[in-house]
Amino acid sequence: MRDIVRAAAASATALVTLSGCGGSTGPTAFGPGERSVSVDKGDTFTLEVPASPTLGQNWYLASPRPDKAVVTYQGRREEEDGGDEDLIGSGDGAQFFDFEARAAGRTTVKLLFCPHGLCGSAAEVSASPVPTATVTAAPTKSDDEVAYYVYTITVR
Repeated sequence: MRDIVRAAAASATALVTLSGCGGSTGPTAFGPGERSVSVDKGDTFTLEVPASPTLGQNWYLASPRPDKAVVTYQGRREEEDGGDEDLIGSGDGAQFFDFEARAAGRTTVKLLFCPHGLCGSAAEVSASPVPTATVTAAPTKSDDEVAYYVYTITVR
């Protein structure tokens, strides 16, 4: 009986250790309404933005790129959620820009929001003036303008 109790206690301890005391297992995610981000050196974090690539709604990392001494860009990924498989664009989705905090300091990350296929890359629109989004909310389905979303990243 003691062996069963010890095994159960060891399993419970392992679960608490792996779960980080109830926290999530992935990097911390920040949405478009959180433009001032503070993280600790060594943390991984994600800028998560709503998108529907099947409808031509995409986000791109724009220039100037963040200071590599402060954060490093790990890449972009996307997810499509729900919706009717027979209807293109019927589900919700998100795009994720992953970073690692390298050293104490401050830098900016500039994301370009491109609705309805109005642009295919950040380089495509860099030559023409594009408004910078000043609202703190995420873009809505009625947003028809290309816009930059600028995040200030502080690494402690």
